[in-house]
Amino acid sequence: MRFNGKTIFFSVLIFSIIMVNPPVVFWVNDYCVTHPLTFGWPTLYLWLEFWFVVMIVDFIVAALKLKAWNCSQDAKEIEQVSRPEF
Repeated sequence: MRFNGKTIFFSVLIFSIIMVNPPVVFWVNDYCVTHPLTFGWPTLYLWLEFWFVVMIVDFIVAALKLKAWNCSQDAKEIEQVSRPEF
């Protein structure tokens, strides 16, 4: 099976959205009860921020790499049209 860029983009995005919503957050919250701090930061905060950064990076990479998001392919000249009279 061959993955194209859109499939990978949407897969990463959907997986990231699932990771920041219930029931996954409830499981992470159970872990946070026993380990409230990680590297001096709240564990749940780090979990959520990590997945939000993954989403942001996913959008940036898609905007730079996907041909479907390339606006330079729309290099048509802009035509001026007249407005209809009301």
